Amino acid sequence: MSCRMAAFSCLFLSCCLAFAAPARAESADELAREAQAALTGGETDAALALLKEAQGKDPRNDRVQALLGRAWLQRGDAREALAHFTMAVRINPEDTLSRIMAETIGQFPLPARDGKSVAPPPGRSRTLSADARAEREALLAKGPRAGREGPFRVCIDAGHGGLDPGAPGAGLREADVALDIALRLARVLSTKGDDVSVTLTRTADVTLPGWARAALAGFYDADLFVSIHAARVPEPAASGLAFYAFAREPSDAVAGAASRVENAAHESLEMQPGRLGAQSFFAAASRAAGTPQVLAAGRAARTMATAAAAGAPLPVRGAGAGPFRLLDEADAPAVLVEAGFLSHAADAGVLAAPEKRQALAEALGRAVLAAAAQLRSVASQ
Repeated sequence: MSCRMAAFSCLFLSCCLAFAAPARAESADELAREAQAALTGGETDAALALLKEAQGKDPRNDRVQALLGRAWLQRGDAREALAHFTMAVRINPEDTLSRIMAETIGQFPLPARDGKSVAPPPGRSRTLSADARAEREALLAKGPRAGREGPFRVCIDAGHGGLDPGAPGAGLREADVALDIALRLARVLSTKGDDVSVTLTRTADVTLPGWARAALAGFYDADLFVSIHAARVPEPAASGLAFYAFAREPSDAVAGAASRVENAAHESLEMQPGRLGAQSFFAAASRAAGTPQVLAAGRAARTMATAAAAGAPLPVRGAGAGPFRLLDEADAPAVLVEAGFLSHAADAGVLAAPEKRQALAEALGRAVLAAAAQLRSVASQ
């Protein structure tokens, strides 16, 4: 059994512990208990029939929705499974198991129908890998995330990962740099009290298609989506810290070069039509950002560029815009941050130093908090 399927099996066993023993009756909860017993016995069709009846009795029963997610995943329909796990979380934001299952579907797509294996990811920096593990452990040690009501919700996306290493530079991989900075940024924001709730699209070196990243912004109901990168572009002028919103036309040559590089990576991981679960997040990802979100993202990018300048270990290029597909598809105001460019020797030197990456994360933390205040101010008007 592959590690991926072993992970699913472990999560299914966790589901088994979440519900009581079966007992026949007519309420949604009692039908759910019978369905749980059927799932444990491998009777997926019988479980689905019971759960559909339970859903008819109580459409907003989070237990029923979570079990429907498990039943559809056992049936092999990841798209239906995701819809129900997502609904379970929307009904009950404290349903951590359903949240994990939804994240797992996105981060670990199911195997292709033809059974072909996926090539292992390219080698990564051992030092940055160890740093990322340490940052992740420290972040998780902070305890559970704040509730979905009240706090400003920030979804942090560490660009690339897994089969997509991103740009190389000075012995680094962009995927590792992005993950390290994203985890450090999450920790910085987690120390700012209950006013900000932080989620991440990935916390490890996993393959995550662009459409799944975009859809997670909607899944988490994010108020701001921030994607971290450090591209390698064929533009000598490309250096420093840059903040980009979406636009049909690039604001300058560097924005155009960066969007072409990032879009190429985005498109390289498009799922093949025959891959099971390829459409898991498609419905949410296909909702291109509307005009209000684009305008909000432009304001956020400008605010972030201004706020990050003080104390940043790299000069701030400022705010710009370009045809970044990820930003277009994200179901939230979305900003792509080039936290330096690995094609620039001085930038690569900064990104290679842990203390400089920490300083970058702190500058980005100030930037996110400034954008949060600005977006909240506009929303309250």
